[in-house]
Amino acid sequence: MSIGLTFTGKIDSPQALLEAAKILAAERNYHLTAGESGLKVTMCPLGGELGVLWRPERDPAGPWLVRGGCMSTPAGAGLHRAAVELLDNLPIRTLTVEDETGFYRHRDFQRMKEEHFYPWLRTLVDVCLQERGRGVSGMQLCWDLEQYAPLDIPDTVVTPVGRFRLAELAGLLEQGGIEALASRFFLWNGRTWDARFYRNRAVNALWEKCYFAPSARSWEDEAVNAAILDDLERAAKLDPSLPLPRAAYREVCALAGREPALSDGPQLEEEFTPGYRKDLVTHNLGVLRLTLPGACRCGWEPWQNGGGACLWTDGSGPVWRVSSYRMREGEARFTENLDSLNGLEDRELKGGALRWGWKEIYENGERLYQAECEVISGPSLYFITATCTGPGGLGQAAELIGRVSVVNSTAQRETVHTHNNGEESQ
Repeated sequence: MSIGLTFTGKIDSPQALLEAAKILAAERNYHLTAGESGLKVTMCPLGGELGVLWRPERDPAGPWLVRGGCMSTPAGAGLHRAAVELLDNLPIRTLTVEDETGFYRHRDFQRMKEEHFYPWLRTLVDVCLQERGRGVSGMQLCWDLEQYAPLDIPDTVVTPVGRFRLAELAGLLEQGGIEALASRFFLWNGRTWDARFYRNRAVNALWEKCYFAPSARSWEDEAVNAAILDDLERAAKLDPSLPLPRAAYREVCALAGREPALSDGPQLEEEFTPGYRKDLVTHNLGVLRLTLPGACRCGWEPWQNGGGACLWTDGSGPVWRVSSYRMREGEARFTENLDSLNGLEDRELKGGALRWGWKEIYENGERLYQAECEVISGPSLYFITATCTGPGGLGQAAELIGRVSVVNSTAQRETVHTHNNGEESQ
């Protein structure tokens, strides 16, 4: 279940389309990326993109055929309107738009919201509320399953704009109606980038993207922290009466080394403190599930002889590395590489097995402590290391290795999730 639009048409040349898109993106503060076969204009987070693909109709000299589309949920009706208006201004001839909301034809923004976006949201909430009181964990609504999974808390739902108790969702709907719920849930529910847009974009970044680490740690921390602060300050200027996450704002100011600029005002009421990454989060690597502190940044460490390993570090705790292998035939087995480790321990997993121990190593003359772990599941073998500067770090490594799990292709978590292609699964 999703809301969006698709289109087809013709252009004189990819270069002419690209030049027009560059001008429009600069005027509207959108982000443009392009390749040999298409371009993408990003208007907001949560999949807020208009994509265009092209190919020659017959002669490369032109004309060229184009096709593309935009998925408007879960970002909101404002994105849908912006995508339509972007299409209005691109040099696409014989443009044919398939818009299930009818907005491309009638241009009635409120009608589009009431007939399509609000019923869409109400349906999602109704599905969630059916699970109220059952102690269900792992419920995710409009969450990108390709990224980390936040910590499970029973009878709550994870969304890109925060964690809600199921009873809280029901209360928002009962007390304020669908309009109030939509203005909190949709990142872009208004016509333009208004105060609520900036507030909700900051809330999304606080919950989903922010590591709550000092800006000095990395360029990524600096960019995320600055964007949050800028958006909240813009929101306050546009609407001083709008409730904002002011405590989180002050916390990020301290991390960014920035003097708070917001005056006193209404606080956005949230039962849970913003920031999924303040807790442990779980990463998916094939069938492996690895739970680490949310403050750890992920990277790729290439090896000199080819290949490499996924690497996570928060700058203070253990440095985690994971490399994966797959048997060409048969089931994976433990190697002999761990036989000489201290404290060697084997454990059965549902769908696999785990083996780990630790040893002392020396790097650049420094003594370090390294936990090493092998995980097998079907034909897959994973090698995990956690390198610590002192023996105390081995305790944290042991605790997190104790959380390692595997899943098979048929295993399903009890989630409510709206995929990027709009199909809903439970």
